[in-house]
Amino acid sequence: MAAPVDIVLPGTRVTVREDSTDALRVTSYSSGKMNYLRRGAGFTRQAAYQEITVAPKGKQALAVPTSYQSGYDSVVLLDLATSKGTRIRTVKKPLVAHYAHWSRNGGKAVLTVERKSGSAWVTSGFVVVDAVAKTAKTVTVANVDKAARFRWSSDGADIVAEHSGGTRFYGQDGAIRRTLVKTGRPAGGEDAFTPSGRGLMTWCPSSYTEHVCVWDRTSGKLAAKVPGIKPKALWGWWDEKHFIAVIPASGHYQVVLSTLKGKTTRVLAAFSADDWSNKLYLGYTRK
Repeated sequence: MAAPVDIVLPGTRVTVREDSTDALRVTSYSSGKMNYLRRGAGFTRQAAYQEITVAPKGKQALAVPTSYQSGYDSVVLLDLATSKGTRIRTVKKPLVAHYAHWSRNGGKAVLTVERKSGSAWVTSGFVVVDAVAKTAKTVTVANVDKAARFRWSSDGADIVAEHSGGTRFYGQDGAIRRTLVKTGRPAGGEDAFTPSGRGLMTWCPSSYTEHVCVWDRTSGKLAAKVPGIKPKALWGWWDEKHFIAVIPASGHYQVVLSTLKGKTTRVLAAFSADDWSNKLYLGYTRK
């Protein structure tokens, strides 16, 4: 069995520890305004993009360019085997579409659409990008939560976002399908749902002493409150019983695997306080 390998990420002081048998690995990351994409054994900077997200299985990526083209925001669908990209228009200036999330089968991605309201950006809807047809459809959502960020349900049928302290499921046409009240907002990097799809991870409601909650997707009932851990960020599920969390650790930060009992079982990465203040994000993709 191969020993774990430490990888220092370019442009940062981040060390990622990987094992060849891991189900997930870091495929992209952002630090400040710099974005990097995994290419072979290393990472290359993607200066033309403000965001880049790799699809499950790692064959495609969706990138958001740094500027409008001909008055439109857009995405670039990248074939990682050939390095060829297809630009797809999303929304018209001054709207923006970003925070891409892939469906589990890699067939579609959803981005959150925002508009300027005073000095702030507020959510107005979403864009569904069809990676097969290479098309994009923009949907304006009525009464959407201003801070909503859209992602896929585990089965890829619905789109999920926070709504008034709970979780709302929308059809791909923007119609409300279901609302789970008082769950807190969905959390977790690329995917808020457990691999089985049964559990939904959220930031617990403020009335709870715990910070991480898991809800049964079908019944809407609380399945777990995770004690003893106060993460700075949640970056998705590793398996059915472990999630990826960013936690402070004596002057620096660690990316760890935590159980639903709040026990750390492994350190996946470590980085400095400067890296964290530079809005570091590691994109973990399931192989």
